[in-house]
Amino acid sequence: MSYYLVRVGEGSKYIKEAKKGSYIAIGWNELPDLNNFKNLDYIKTALKNTTYNYSATQLAIQAGQIYRFSIEMKEGDIVLSPLGSGEYLVGKAENYYFEDKPTDDCPYKHRRKVNWFDKVLKKEDMSTNLSYSLGATLTIFSLNKYSSEIESLITGESSTPAEKPEKIRDIIIQDLMNLDGKEFEEFIKHLLEVLGFASETTQYGSDKGIDVNGILNAEGLAEVTLRVQVKRVHGSIGNKDVLAIRGALGMGEHPCLITTSKFTPSAQQEANAPNKTPVKLIDGQDLAAIILKHFDELDERYKNILNIRRKKDINIEDQFEYYDKSIEVESPEVPGLSEIKDTIVCPAKEDGFKEAFLGQNSWWAIKISPEKIPNIKYIAIYQSAPISKITYYGEVDKIEPYRDTGKYKIYLKGKPIKLSNPVKLGKNRRLCPQGPKYSKLDGILKAKTLDDIFGKS
Repeated sequence: MSYYLVRVGEGSKYIKEAKKGSYIAIGWNELPDLNNFKNLDYIKTALKNTTYNYSATQLAIQAGQIYRFSIEMKEGDIVLSPLGSGEYLVGKAENYYFEDKPTDDCPYKHRRKVNWFDKVLKKEDMSTNLSYSLGATLTIFSLNKYSSEIESLITGESSTPAEKPEKIRDIIIQDLMNLDGKEFEEFIKHLLEVLGFASETTQYGSDKGIDVNGILNAEGLAEVTLRVQVKRVHGSIGNKDVLAIRGALGMGEHPCLITTSKFTPSAQQEANAPNKTPVKLIDGQDLAAIILKHFDELDERYKNILNIRRKKDINIEDQFEYYDKSIEVESPEVPGLSEIKDTIVCPAKEDGFKEAFLGQNSWWAIKISPEKIPNIKYIAIYQSAPISKITYYGEVDKIEPYRDTGKYKIYLKGKPIKLSNPVKLGKNRRLCPQGPKYSKLDGILKAKTLDDIFGKS
């Protein structure tokens, strides 16, 4: 069995039609039924007789993709196709067929039947290496290198609410969201310098759509000018921003949009629209992957804003773990004294917070030291960026092991209680919870910022 990624149009333009019609499709409509071609050489010869006007290099690349789709891919192989916004359809490929006169909104004639699964894969659940690979611009390419991971994603259970904030890339995104707009621009400027660009930020607030300029000098042979707009936001970025940055370009300049969130399908379509300047899109997951890859090259001041540290020399994402930098300044626990903490504070994303904590009056898959369990009387929820506040708490009814994971599930007595004065992020951004932290409920009820709770020595 082999594994492939197949894009159905620029920015997955026709993936909805493909899903509805149970197929996958590629372009090159000037070629006839691909069942007529026996091998790669036949396809190359046919491409030479089209109006595509490929160079020799382009001809080899395009013929290789067509060969992979029509001949190399077999019935039973696994296909991934991007839906947009970091989600991927996944299904089992069936036979190739030629749709001479398409009757739906997809104009592509070269198709394969696909049995689409109900499961949708998310980039945020993938390893850094796999998510990085999916950024390739080819229409179709092999994912055999990641077969084991893809199978695990297909058959595995979804992440539990308490586990999502602990993922390394999510931790990085949350830390970046805690920067203000100017700080984020300065960070991207530094990241470009790490990548080899000479860069500068524009005047903040009057940049006309361009936040960072970068020039890459290829040993004096050529210069690449990059114009970057950054979006430190929670909501998805639409095609309006793609059009704006393209309109701000000069001759020969390359546009790039970088965000902590995601791009809508319409933004991805516009960014890759034919006969227009391509716009490179880097979403939050991509940005976090770049940071992980070049973490050791960052200045210490920027490493310090990220609540991670390298573990040891193994696969890139596994080299990092969550590191609570506030531990060194927390009050020591002395058994029998008032310092014993009765409340566990857990981070939560919006979906898990609403579905699990508010909807089911519980929170689960939490890493808790067994010796702390007898002291835990309450649980408080810190809603991650853009809210960045402790907003609710609840009285604990019971704490039980969660399956065979070595983690725990907390059940509440009654409904969660909304704080009349939510506790916001303070000056020390290192105190932002990325995993369970401990405090006292009366301190939380009196606090204004996280500095008041976790910042006392």
